[in-house]
Amino acid sequence: MNLSGKLTKTCPCPDAWDRKNERGYSAAELEYFRCDYDGYRWWDTVWPINPEVETPELTEEFDAVLEAFKETFPTLDDLKEYCHKHLLPHPSPIEFNVWLDLDGPGYYNLYLHCLSKAALAEQTPQMSTSHRLG
Repeated sequence: MNLSGKLTKTCPCPDAWDRKNERGYSAAELEYFRCDYDGYRWWDTVWPINPEVETPELTEEFDAVLEAFKETFPTLDDLKEYCHKHLLPHPSPIEFNVWLDLDGPGYYNLYLHCLSKAALAEQTPQMSTSHRLG
């Protein structure tokens, strides 16, 4: 799966962080990946947030999105090129599903958040189910 055609410039669920858990994370967030590129490959660590929204299907989809990201952007330079060509800088971090730090090895270059559509629907019933969160 190539993600480059699926990425958008605006967040399809800007209200996702309106309802937060006791630690300040979105109540709809299952987990996030913190990723960095070391000059040879992407490294990632998963950080669980709200295990109560977890389903086997959601976990499987999130893992597939991370693998698709690595296939679409095999190097940090590939990601930088895409961002500079297709994404607009924005002063508000909430406008992006993915937080990017393009400084290079030694930094976390990507935070990839997994949100549960079911939990979002409970939070914001008016949200269309056609929004893709991956």
